[in-house]
Amino acid sequence: MLRGNIYGKISIIMTIAEKYKSIVKKFGSHTALAYLSDDHYKKISYDELNAYRRRLADRWNNFDWSKGEKLALMLPNSPEWIISDLAAATLGIVIVPIHTTYNSEYIKKIVKHSDSKYLVIHRDYFDKHKATIEELNFSRIIVVGDSQDLAGEHVHSWPILDEDKKLSKLPQNISGSDVHTIVYTSGTTGDPKGVMLTHKNFIFNTEAAKRKVDIDYNDRFFSFLPLSHAFERTAGYYAPIFSGSSIYFARSKQSIIDDIKKARPTMINSVPRIFEKIYGKVFDKIDTASNFKKKIFFKGLQLAVLKRKKSLGFFKYILWAILDFLIMRKLRAVLGGRLRMAISGGASLDLKMLRFFENLGIKIIEGYGMSEASPIIAVNNPNNSRPGTVGCALDCNDVIVSESKELLVRGTNIMKGYYKLDDVTDEIIDKDDWLHTGDLGFIDRDGFISIIGRAKDVIVLSTGKNIFPETIENILNESRYISQSMIYGDNQKHISALIVPNFEQLKKWCVKHNLKFDLADDRIVSFYEDKLNQRLKDHAKVEQINHFRLLSEEFSQENGFLTPTLKLKRYKILKIYK
Repeated sequence: MLRGNIYGKISIIMTIAEKYKSIVKKFGSHTALAYLSDDHYKKISYDELNAYRRRLADRWNNFDWSKGEKLALMLPNSPEWIISDLAAATLGIVIVPIHTTYNSEYIKKIVKHSDSKYLVIHRDYFDKHKATIEELNFSRIIVVGDSQDLAGEHVHSWPILDEDKKLSKLPQNISGSDVHTIVYTSGTTGDPKGVMLTHKNFIFNTEAAKRKVDIDYNDRFFSFLPLSHAFERTAGYYAPIFSGSSIYFARSKQSIIDDIKKARPTMINSVPRIFEKIYGKVFDKIDTASNFKKKIFFKGLQLAVLKRKKSLGFFKYILWAILDFLIMRKLRAVLGGRLRMAISGGASLDLKMLRFFENLGIKIIEGYGMSEASPIIAVNNPNNSRPGTVGCALDCNDVIVSESKELLVRGTNIMKGYYKLDDVTDEIIDKDDWLHTGDLGFIDRDGFISIIGRAKDVIVLSTGKNIFPETIENILNESRYISQSMIYGDNQKHISALIVPNFEQLKKWCVKHNLKFDLADDRIVSFYEDKLNQRLKDHAKVEQINHFRLLSEEFSQENGFLTPTLKLKRYKILKIYK
C-alpha cells in the first residue's frame, strides 16, 4: 500500500453560514454573483447576498422550519440556488438538491427517501412535474419565477428580498458536524443513494482544494455544470465564494457559448466532453479554411509549443506574438478571452487536447473525486502538474492503494454516511474509516495518482482477459467522425462497441461521396469499420473491436443515458441496445 498525503488542519470548524459571514467582512462590496437579464450581467455584491441570505432565513424561520428538516431544491444554476443554500445553512436545514434533468419517477424516489418536507422549485419544473409534486404532498412549496397564479396556503412565490425590515432572532445551535446536504448519487447502476455531507466536510475540502489551486478575489468563475452535483457545488460555488471571487451564471447549456463571451471568466469547471467539442469545432473550421490560413494556424501552434518549452529566440518570439494576436486571440475569444485556467473532472482528457489548450494560453488541470468525498480527492497543481494523472491527494485526506489496486480514501472530507442505508455505508467505509472508491489506479513515487478505471466497469472476456473500456472509448472519441462510444463484452470472446457518429461530419462525408445519409448503408458501415481499425491499430488483439453498431441517437441526460456529469449509464444503455 502506498501513502498519499496527511490531513490539513483548520483551527475552528465553522458552519457554511459562519464561513460566509467571515468572507463578507473582507469582500463586502465585491461582486459575488452575476446573472444575465436583458442580455446584460446584473451583479450582486457579497453584502447584498448576505442580506438576502439573512432575510430568506428569517422568512423560513417564521414558517417554523426547523433544524434537520429536509428541503428539496430543484433550480437551475442561479442566485436563488445560492441564496437558498446559504439560508438553509443559517437555519441548519438540510438541502436535498435534485438534478433538473431527472424524470418524475426519480424525483419521487429522492423526495420520499430523503423525507423532504419542503420544496423550492423553478416554475418551469413545477409545471413539468405538477402531478408528481401534488402527489408528494409537501408542507410548503416555494416557486421561483412567474407564479402569482399558484399562490395558496402551501404554495408561495419566491419572496422579495430587497426590502429592508426588522428581522427576528435566529437559532444558534448549528455546528460544523451537522449534516448540511444529502446529495443523491447519479445512479449509474440501481437506485441513487443519499450521501450525507456536513458543513465540516465541505469547508475542509474547499480549503484544501484552494491550497492546491490558487484562487483570489480577482477571479471570475463561469458556472454551467449543475450545482446539484457535488463537483460544481464545491469547485464552482464554495471555492470562489470562500475566496472573495465572482460567479457568473450561464442561462442554460444551450447558451453557453454566447454567455461565456459576455461573462469573460478567468476560471471554469468542466468535463472532458466540453473541451472535446470545442477542440473538434476548431479543427472542423481549419479543415475548410484556405491553405494560407491553415499554414499560419499550424505555424502559430508550432511557435506556441516552443514558447511553452521556453525555446523561442528573439525573432521567433516576435513572429509568435504576431500570430498569437492574429489567430490564437480569436480562439481564446470563444471562451471569453480572459480564461487562465480550467479544471476538468469526470473522465480523463486526451493529452493532445490538454496541450492544444495550453498552447492557446489556457491551462487545463485534471482532478479526481466522488460525491462521498465532498467531492475532491486529488487535483493537479497548476505549477506542478503531470498530464495523464489526476494530481496529488489534497491535504484533507490520505489516499492509498489496496492489494487489489483499488484507491482507498480517509479524511475530514469523507461523508457521514448514506442516508437510511447503514448497511450500504458499512460496505463502502471499512472499520478503519477507509472509503473504498471502486476506482482502480496507482500512485507514483512523487504522489501523482493515475486512474485505470472503475472496478465495476472492467470487462472480463471469456478468455479471462480484463479490458478497461474508458481507455478505448477515449481513443475512439478522438475521431472527428465519432461523437460518443461505449465498449462492452463481458463473458464474450471479443469486445464490441456502440458508436454514436458525429452526425454533422458524417453528413458532409455523405454529400462528398454522393451517398444518402443512412446508417444501415454498407458503405457507411464499412467507412466506420476502417475508422475503428485505424484508431486501434497499435493496440493488442483483445482490444480490437469485433462487432459494432451505429446509433441514431446521442447518449444524453434527457434520454437517461448520461449522468449529470456526463458519465455513461452503461447498464441502462446495454439494456436498451445490446
